[in-house]
Amino acid sequence: MGPKSGRYLVSAVVFVSATGLTAGCGASAEPAEAGRKPGPATSTAAGKAAEHSEPLTGARLKAALLTADQAIGFEITGSSSRDGAEPDSSLNVEETVSPEVCRHVREATRGDGEEAAAASSIMYRSGTSMAPRSTSLMSYQEEAARARMNQLREAVGACSRFSFSNAIGNASVTTEALDVPALGEDALRYRTLSRLDSEGFAWTLVTAVRVGGVIVTMDVLDTTGPMPPEKLAAFKPDPGPDEAVIATLVENVTTARSA
Repeated sequence: MGPKSGRYLVSAVVFVSATGLTAGCGASAEPAEAGRKPGPATSTAAGKAAEHSEPLTGARLKAALLTADQAIGFEITGSSSRDGAEPDSSLNVEETVSPEVCRHVREATRGDGEEAAAASSIMYRSGTSMAPRSTSLMSYQEEAARARMNQLREAVGACSRFSFSNAIGNASVTTEALDVPALGEDALRYRTLSRLDSEGFAWTLVTAVRVGGVIVTMDVLDTTGPMPPEKLAAFKPDPGPDEAVIATLVENVTTARSA
């Protein structure tokens, strides 16, 4: 096994473990406008995309993921796709969430059993093995995609603080809602801090964008050991480095839906 594949496997284990102890929530808002700023416009394919009502297949979603040439400044370590709603069983972590509604926010980047297909990939800043970016594309009937985004937004509004526990440990979570560029037809972004019972911390930064019946998510993970608050703040994931690739990813999906 080469260095790159070894790093992918090790990082995937860290990623699954940490995301088992991360989640987020923020202020409630109206579905289409909350927290949005003017941002990069999608292509003229957006008009044609509105005519494409059938869910995309796993193969078409995988083809819409970022390519190595598009992921400027990042290194993609692998990708996968599936048709149907059954997720990868290796990502399942049984846990108790309180309040229960916050489970929707914690699982924003996973399927909910209504998706027709999905594709995903993981990438890192070039030259590093820290703070993985997990990209997920999930395809729905458009009405179901709208309902999924509304469900997430409502859960975000209800979960300013919550806790959960699983076989890995326990965590309490706080959330900071962030502005998000005007991407796709609906967009949401939030950043979370999980305080682990091991005295470590896990930051996540989640961006979710709906393009017709496809929900695009990018989840940035940054974990730390125990540290004082002033140093902990320096580890907050910053959306700045990711804006260009997120916009390109949304453009890819817009184009795929118009084909």
